[in-house]
Amino acid sequence: MKTRVYTLFCWAAYPLFFIIAMLIALCARLFCRSVLDSPRLVWGEAPIINNSYWARAMRAAGCKSLTFTDGYSYTINKREDYDRVVQDHYGPIPVFLKYYLAFFESLFRFDVFFISFNGFFLGKTPFWRMEALLLKLARKKVVVLPFGLDAFVYNRVKSTSMLQGLLMSVPVPSRQQRRIAARVDYWCEHADVVLLGFLGPDGFGRWDVIMPNFLFIDYDEWAQSTRASDADGVSDVVYIAHAPNHRGFKGSEFVIDAVAQLKHEGLKVELVLVEGKQNSEVKRIFKEDVDILVEQLIAVGHGLNGLEGMASGLPVISNLEDENYVVPLRRWSYFSECPIVSGSPENLVEILRKLVTRPGLRRELGAAGRAYVEKYYGYDSAQYLFGEIIHYLYGRRERLIDLYHPLLSDYPKRAAKVINPLKNGRLPD
Repeated sequence: MKTRVYTLFCWAAYPLFFIIAMLIALCARLFCRSVLDSPRLVWGEAPIINNSYWARAMRAAGCKSLTFTDGYSYTINKREDYDRVVQDHYGPIPVFLKYYLAFFESLFRFDVFFISFNGFFLGKTPFWRMEALLLKLARKKVVVLPFGLDAFVYNRVKSTSMLQGLLMSVPVPSRQQRRIAARVDYWCEHADVVLLGFLGPDGFGRWDVIMPNFLFIDYDEWAQSTRASDADGVSDVVYIAHAPNHRGFKGSEFVIDAVAQLKHEGLKVELVLVEGKQNSEVKRIFKEDVDILVEQLIAVGHGLNGLEGMASGLPVISNLEDENYVVPLRRWSYFSECPIVSGSPENLVEILRKLVTRPGLRRELGAAGRAYVEKYYGYDSAQYLFGEIIHYLYGRRERLIDLYHPLLSDYPKRAAKVINPLKNGRLPD
């Protein structure tokens, strides 16, 4: 009832809010300094750890680059992982009012807004459709970096298996498709740059950079595995890691069943479920305790966990089965160098059997994974991507669509090609 009253009040006050907001945006346009050489970057408002990584990478490059988020995930991250959290500012007023203050203050403090399809702080108010107009009026730039649930419009998802996984893990958005689609279409129309990665085929109709993933990590924080295990499932135990958050989306039940089948065959294998743990503990587990990482079997592509596994020198298994998603990335970016083993519920037992019984193959894939992350997913790679985006935003680059083209771009050629034993993600016999 309170929410409905608040919404009705907002719409009644719309004309007055519109005038005030326009005046504030004009003031930001008139009084903010020229930013062509060194724009100020803000990453938010979603409290995802990726925003923190992106902000740190660009700060290390000399930019003013801060996260400004609505809270943070205290179960797996720490407060110090983030810069500004809206709840810490503007005194004891209600949080819903802080969203307005955070948005208008940011018009004066920042120049390039890196957001999700949820928008920035005005996206958390009934006036979300005004956000792009106000940002443009204030001469700000907008880059959209989706994190998942902000972007999935379920009736647009091309992979029916992934749709089933979404319905198993997060069914509520299936009843909010019109609302989510409205935000997606709004920002696809109004953003200056949209990055999608593996989400590209799912009905957006736009991406400005074709690349498999725009996640980046400080790989120096992820030590390579010290196990160097010669275990082959016969002489000693092979440990298989899996992070089962969003179990249906990742296919966790199939991972559990596959390990059980291998045990039934007589192989010495153990499953290590990595769930609800701080990043520091995940780093230790990957370094000391496990030999293989199964990331996801239903969702197409890989996420941050896959990068962390590769940075730790582990062979990683993820779903790269659907050619609608994978072939364009192999053709027009560097994805053909990726050493992730493509796995599905139907072939996981066979894949794990090969990796468990062949420690040399595990080491080869682990070394290739580390090399791949060092070449394409470190902070230097983040600085290249976002640096080129900033050049584009301010007219110093014509387009971004061939930024990673294996023939037309110099970036994939700056270091040796990552060699791995896979053929389009398939293990050798």
